[in-house]
Amino acid sequence: MELARDMGLMHVTMIGVGAMIGAGIFVLTGLAAGISGPALLLVFALNGFVTGLTAMSYAELGSCFPEAGGGYLWVKEALPQPNGFLSGWISWFAHAVACSLYAVAFGAFAVDLFHISGVNIEKIVPGFLNIDPHVQAAKFIAVIITLLFVYINYRGAKETGQAESLVTMIKIVVIALFIGFGIYAMFSGSLTEPWQGQFRGFFQKGIRGIIMAMGLTFIAFEGYEIIAQCGEEVKNPKRNIPRSIFLSLLIAVPIYILVAFVAIGAVTPPDPGQPSWQ
Repeated sequence: MELARDMGLMHVTMIGVGAMIGAGIFVLTGLAAGISGPALLLVFALNGFVTGLTAMSYAELGSCFPEAGGGYLWVKEALPQPNGFLSGWISWFAHAVACSLYAVAFGAFAVDLFHISGVNIEKIVPGFLNIDPHVQAAKFIAVIITLLFVYINYRGAKETGQAESLVTMIKIVVIALFIGFGIYAMFSGSLTEPWQGQFRGFFQKGIRGIIMAMGLTFIAFEGYEIIAQCGEEVKNPKRNIPRSIFLSLLIAVPIYILVAFVAIGAVTPPDPGQPSWQ
């Protein structure tokens, strides 16, 4: 049974971009900044370079084997069992962890947005777990959004591509506004302290901090793998899979670097003289 090739270049590119600028950019940026300091910009640039090398292999293999499965399929075809079996389960577990990160991050931020809008979401969510109401509300929202996207994926590749394109475009617009207003605040002189001071001692966390932050944030660049995995649902895969892989990186990596630049430079620390990344 063959899958329908319903996804064009834009849809499959948005799938890759959406995965790469998901929870990683919202959750891991602050943690990585605390580990690497202002060198967070270099962390994202180096991760983009390393990812680009791996993406070349995925682009080549994805165009040669335009079928569902991605890395699992390639291991199954190239190596004897049980390598294919183990590869499939490792891939499943890695994506389960990544999806859990995305869902939990969405739930936590959704609860904060409800609080900002004046809605006490904890009183609305049913209290069926004996845990902190805030955590319970975040987990409940995470489960609901997970089930929603399970249903969208169940509907088919075309619906999945359309939904992913819409969600990704909304995220890009929101992040673009964040970057735009942040750069305006930095260069308009409206900050209480010069933004250049936040980048003094660029390498003060050392090589160790850069490497640790790279390991922490590398999961954020795994979106291109999903493009290869849905190769059997892409129109003209020999052309569109490599192009979408590199396009997704060309979009996502500069976004990460710009977000890091603005997050460090435009944030006013609570205590004068304190670095914004601490």
